Order: sequence, then C-alpha cells, then structure tokens
Amino acid sequence: MSIVLPTLAVAFAAFCIWLAVRIVNRRERWAKRTLAVMIVLPAMYVLSFGPACWISRRVQPSGEFVSIVYSPVIRVWIGGPHTIQNLISQFVRLGMAGGHAVIHVGYDVTFQ
Repeated sequence: MSIVLPTLAVAFAAFCIWLAVRIVNRRERWAKRTLAVMIVLPAMYVLSFGPACWISRRVQPSGEFVSIVYSPVIRVWIGGPHTIQNLISQFVRLGMAGGHAVIHVGYDVTFQ
C-alpha cells in the first residue's frame, strides 16, 4: 500500500499535465471539462469533511462513518503540519454547537 498511493498521485499529476497540454495545444472542450472535474471533485471531498462531521455529530456520535469515508483527511488532520491541523480543527468546530468537542483516537473520530 505504501507504493500504491504515491504511484496513483504521480499518475494523477501526469494525467492533469497531459490534459493541460491538450487544452493549450488543441483547445479541446472535453479536456477543459475533464480537468475542471478533476480539480473540483477532490476539493469538494475535502470541503465536505466539515459538514459530514456536523451531521454525524447529530446523527451518529460515534463518528464511525466519518472515520471510514474521510480517513485520508483525518490522517492529514492528525499527522500533517500544524497550520493544516489548525485549519481543519477550526473548520470542524465551525458547525458544532457550543461546548461540543471532536476527539480523534488514532484514526477514529468521536463527537462529544
């Protein structure tokens, strides 16, 4: 697994570069749309982490669904740079009612 993710990241970057070349050289519409989707979908995934935590806090306080679906975001939240950790923490707390906390034990998230 440690070799699969970097390989997929390199393949994703190479595909985006190939699309950019198609857009610049041939001005193809399908390439523009595909590149837009490839940029927007990961951004939407990351931005949906906060609302998923807010909803899960009310529906499923164990946070099991969020822990499974958003495990890459949680890994960055736990082990990433402090600036990114603070941004994610503030974003998650933004929709929480006062006095509620988000606890992460390992890579599991629990809401209290």
